[in-house]
Formats: sequence, C-alpha cells, structure tokens
Amino acid sequence: MDSQHTQNWPLPMQKDAVIRETDVSISRPADGNDFRPPYEPPAETPIEDLNAAFASLHLSECPSALPTTDECLAHLKLLSAFHVLKEDVGYTDGLFGLWDARCEKVDEKDREKALASLHEKRWALYVARAVDRFQDWWTKVLCSNKKRLEWKEMLTDHGAFARFTEVQSRMSWRTDMLPPLDVLMVWHTFMLNPRSYLEDCIRFGLAELWAAGMPWRAVNEAIDNTTFVYDIPEAGRAAYTTKTGHKWDNAQDLMVKSLSCPTCSRVIVVPWTTCARDEMGPDEIMKMRGSGYGDPDFSRLCHGTGTLLGLSHEVLAVDRFKRDIESLRYRDFPMGGTILTPSTGMPDGATAENWDNRFNTFPNRLVKTELLDEVFKVLRSAKPSMDQVKRAIERSIKDKDQVKKVNTKTVNGKTVTGSGALAKQERMAVRKMMSCYWGNSSIFSIELGSAVVRQSVFVDKMCTIDWLHSPNSREIMTRLIEKYKRFMSIIAENPNRTAVPTLDVDLAWHTHQLSPKLYYEYSVRNCRKFVNHDDKLEEDKLATGFEWTSKIYQKKFHEAYSECTCWYCETIRSSHISSTAKALHLSTQEKVLNEFHSSGRAQLCPPNNSAHISSHNAVTSTQGTTLLISLHAARRRRKQQQLDNAYKKAVKRAEAKGRQIPPKSEYYVADTWGYPYMMYGPWQAYPCNGSLYVADPCVIPGEGLPGNCAAGACAGDVGAGACGGPGGSACGSACGSACGGGELFPAFPCFLISG
Repeated sequence: MDSQHTQNWPLPMQKDAVIRETDVSISRPADGNDFRPPYEPPAETPIEDLNAAFASLHLSECPSALPTTDECLAHLKLLSAFHVLKEDVGYTDGLFGLWDARCEKVDEKDREKALASLHEKRWALYVARAVDRFQDWWTKVLCSNKKRLEWKEMLTDHGAFARFTEVQSRMSWRTDMLPPLDVLMVWHTFMLNPRSYLEDCIRFGLAELWAAGMPWRAVNEAIDNTTFVYDIPEAGRAAYTTKTGHKWDNAQDLMVKSLSCPTCSRVIVVPWTTCARDEMGPDEIMKMRGSGYGDPDFSRLCHGTGTLLGLSHEVLAVDRFKRDIESLRYRDFPMGGTILTPSTGMPDGATAENWDNRFNTFPNRLVKTELLDEVFKVLRSAKPSMDQVKRAIERSIKDKDQVKKVNTKTVNGKTVTGSGALAKQERMAVRKMMSCYWGNSSIFSIELGSAVVRQSVFVDKMCTIDWLHSPNSREIMTRLIEKYKRFMSIIAENPNRTAVPTLDVDLAWHTHQLSPKLYYEYSVRNCRKFVNHDDKLEEDKLATGFEWTSKIYQKKFHEAYSECTCWYCETIRSSHISSTAKALHLSTQEKVLNEFHSSGRAQLCPPNNSAHISSHNAVTSTQGTTLLISLHAARRRRKQQQLDNAYKKAVKRAEAKGRQIPPKSEYYVADTWGYPYMMYGPWQAYPCNGSLYVADPCVIPGEGLPGNCAAGACAGDVGAGACGGPGGSACGSACGSACGGGELFPAFPCFLISG
C-alpha cells in the first residue's frame, strides 16, 4: 500500500498490546457445571488428545440441511492442508527457478522485503498454474460426456434450465477420484462464490456435481490428521495425469504454456514467468512483475499475420468474449453472466411470448445479432481492450433501431415489434454479463486466481486461531452453527441491508456453501432469494455493514456479536450504546457489553486470536475520476473521525468500569513471508504485494471505471463475507450520481445487480 493510503486509517492494536484482566470472577451456571468459554485457546495437551475431536468424523454422503459439527471440523482440516501447501510453496527455494540467493543483488536494507516478494511470487505463480490446471480438470474430467446448456432451453419454462436446481441425483465420490490439492483448492474457492458456481454448473451441464458438493468423506480420508499432508492412491494420481495431460504435482508441470493467437490461430509457446532470468537487476528483483503468462505484465508478439499482435491478458479477455459470442451464434451456448436472474440469483425460464419479462435473455439476443463483427474489429485494432468492447455495446444499446430489432420476436407465426427503449433491467443484465469478462480470460464467470488469494486470508486466520485443536472444538463448532442460523435470520428479516459475518459465523457459512444444493434450498426457503457470498467488497461498505450487523445482532439476541477484545471490536460494541437509553437504564447494548466482560468471556477472547470481523474479501478502491477519488478520500476521513470519536468514548466508558481497551496504534503490522506490511484498516484483507499477481487481489478499480459499472461493481454485489444486499434496486451510494450513469457510462446507470 502506498503512504497516502496507509495514513488514512487507524488500525488494530499492535501484537504486543496487553489487555488487563478484570477483577470479576468467572461466573458459573446454576447447574454447577464448569463454565465453558465460547473460544478457548488451545491448551498444552498431547497431540493425540488434541486430534481426538477430528480423528474419527462421521461424514455422510447425503448431508443435512445445515452444516454439522463434523463437517465444520473436516473443513478446518482441509483449510489446514491448504495452509501447509502455501507455506511449502512459498519457502521452497528454487521453485519455478526463483532462488533466494538472487536477493543478494539487492541493497542490504531492502533484502528482507525482496525475499518476502520472492516467496510471494512463488505462491502467485503456483496459484496461476493451479487455476489453469483446474480449468483442464473441469473440461476434460468433470465435463466429459456432459451436454452443455443451449440458449433455446432458457426459453422453455419447463426445460432443464429452469429445473436445474431440482436435480435429485448426485455425483458419488471415492478418494481416488479426487484431483491434486492445488486443483481442489481452486474448486473450494469457486464454490464459495455460490452464484457464479451455480451459473457455470448450469452452463456446463454439471447438475450432479453441483448437487453433491464437496465430497467431505473422501477429502477427509485423504488428509493426514497430524501433518495435514494430502495424499490419494496412486491409481487416482495416474488417472488424473492421463485425463488432463498434467503432472500430479503442480511444480512438475511444464514451465511453458501454449496459446492460440486470436487473429491467426497460430500456436505460440510462452513461458509462465520471466522472473527467473539470471540477468535480472536489483530493481526487477524488487518488483518481481515479469512478462510471462503467469505474470501481471504478460506480453508476447505474434508474427503470424501481416501486423504484429501483442498478446496480453487484456487481449486474451477480448478473445474469450469473441469466442463466447461465436459459441452462442453457432452452437447456441449462452454467454457467461446471463443465466441467473440478477434480483434473486435463481434460474428463471422464459418463453417466446414472455421473454421481454425475462431480462437476462436480453444480452444473449444483443450479442447474437449485433456484436460479433464489432469485436473482430477490436481484435484487429492496434491495442485491443475490453473498454473498446464496452464502447461497442454502448453504441448498440443507444441505437433505438438496434434495440427494437433485438427485442422483436415471433409469436405463433406473427412478428411482434419490440420496444426501442432499453429497460433498466436490461441494462443491469448487460452489465452483469460484462462482469464475467473484465480481467478474466478463463471459461468461468469469475477470475479464480484473485479469488483463491483472497480466500487464503481466511485460511491463514483459521489456522492462526486453531479451533481445530481446541480442547472444546466440538462445542465451538456447535455454537458457531447456531450463531450462523441467527446471522441468516437477520438477512431474511432485513433484505435491503448488508450483513457482514464474524470469523466464526463465516466458517459455518463457508461450510454450508460447500454443499451448494442444500445452501441454495436453505437460502431460497428462508430469504426468498439465493443469498450470494460475493468475491469482494469495498472496505468502507464492509465497515458500515459490520457495524450495523453487530448492532442488530446484539439487540435481537442479547449477546456480543464480535467476541474479540481488540480496540476496534470494543469500540464498535460501545458505539451502539445510546446516551438517552443509558440514562434511562434501558440500553440493551450496554447490558450486552457489560455481560461480555463480567461473565469472563472477554478474558478468553484476546485480539488477533478471536472471532473478529471476517474481512478476507475486503478490497480497496484506489482509482477513478478526480471527483470519485475526492469522494473516497472524504468518505474515509469522515469514517476515520467517527471511529476516533467512538474510540475516545469507549475508553472513557471502559475506565469507568475498571476495564482497559487496547491502545489504538496508527499502523497495524502484519507479518507476511517474514516481512512486516502496513495495513490501514481493521478489515484490511490481504497484506500482500498484489502487483505480483496476474490480477491484483487487493484492489478493485474505482467506481465508474471501465468494467466497473459494466461489471456491476459501482454499488457492488454484497460480499466479503457480506450478504443480504437488495438485488436489482437503485444504487444508493455516493457514487450513484458520479460513476456510471453519467459521463463514463451513459448506457449503464448505477443499479445494484445482486444480493
């Protein structure tokens, strides 16, 4: 993060801060049983005893409607395996030709930072290759002999499209059918973006895979209970290699990738990275960006045509959009992002008679009739970009004659002329489609590489807390499942608000999403829509959503929401107390705060090892027009002032009660790959060097930038763990008057696209 941003926000307490114990003794229940804290830190217990809770799990192939204690424990085992994998990859000297000794070229004062970047670069390349391997496993193994969805099925009320979520059969898994751990990691992340996962399962005809979800029994058997090493029978390894053409071990795959030129179809072999060159200078070693396929600055010339086409990730994204249009026109395969209804997240069939009421069919009709030639022109231009594609779409939908042509239909042999005026739901549907193609050249509806990196933040936090080895781990799992049910009830009762989970709630939520069909049925039944778990949410919105969720939870259930004693969580709890209600002794929030401390639970919830706000998908918005940058800066200053004032009041209130709130330091230092990174917010997701990745996982473009309003990110899907936002309603954020509807996106006004 640059210095401008690191100075905007105060951060959680420093790691060495100490919380003074209160004088209140730990209360005991009336039945005389020992008090059991909700999140007790691991005791010094023999490893066999610590493993006892998950050494013999009962995992059914037909899971129940809600996640079980054993499924949550199996999930924690899987996260531990991912954590071990990440550590092994980052610290394996020489992996992908990246040797620690290269950092000796760098000045001694910068050597520690360079070494951390090198370790991060190994992981960045590993994740990029894992996504590529996952795509081949998806197409060559999972999609083998599967019939893809055709657009005509979207126009049939009783076709397979509308009935997809009612599938009764499910895929049956054995341990030897599992993919390598890196591929499993990408699949795991994909399922944690439930609407995107459902959409692509429908597109590729994978109903039984979607219904089965994560094969917990097979996965659990493949992970060692002590070392968390993942292993499957040799026959399964050989089958994976035979079917996909990849080695079982990611690191043993070729260090080159074959690409097809978008204009001449010539096969071009490119390296995965250029960061292993011996001649790299100190500056290049510090940046570690590179121009290989797995690097952010990928660039390669093709000499197969009369002109030189520079291949890049942007060019490949345009090419993917062009290929999908061709697949729609010639094979009847619908475009990405056009399957689910934006407002509910559910598949909704249409007929020739009523397709104008099924607005998600509009993008397919538009691109099928109007855009292919325009995209070919973009690819033949000097510097192809998705922004040029966006401009072509804008021209099409501003032309009333073209819109009328797209909306004209034939009913019972008669031609019915359509409207030339674009409905706002149709604009929303176009932007939802475009969100699948910005910065994404894969076949999927989401850029999975960045999603994996963001998800790894949650993995690291779970391993740091280590509930898996807690002496009362089962009680913890039971309690967080109950807390998750309460969280979902808040979403159901407040459809127009954004709810943000704590880490404990998020574990249950993630576990539930890994049974996609059951999660779909539960959320539709209770919340009347398919509740999404978005891949990213801007930090300011995350903070506001968390404050609201904490307040409503404590008012409704009379218990502390964030069971953590860092300065931020203590401040948020205290800020809910109304001065008027306090004076009249009517404050439920004050009673909750006092009970949290007087019961003794607060003593067992130290900072950095408790159920803090879950922020693994938090991203920051750092670009935009001058106006938008000013709006963001003003919003941050206002939020900072509010938090500063609330902290001062919280300190005074705590002192009156004989408690101490941890000090609020200007910066919070997080150790990543052995190097301290500065984070400027208590919800900051990933203290990484995002510039090492193909797509920076830490940052989204500023509101109103190309691919943002088109991507539906000006008001955004709810995410971060945030959920419950209203789908399809007008954007009520500060960007509403400045981002997409006016100067930058005249065709794409600001509408929230999903919830």
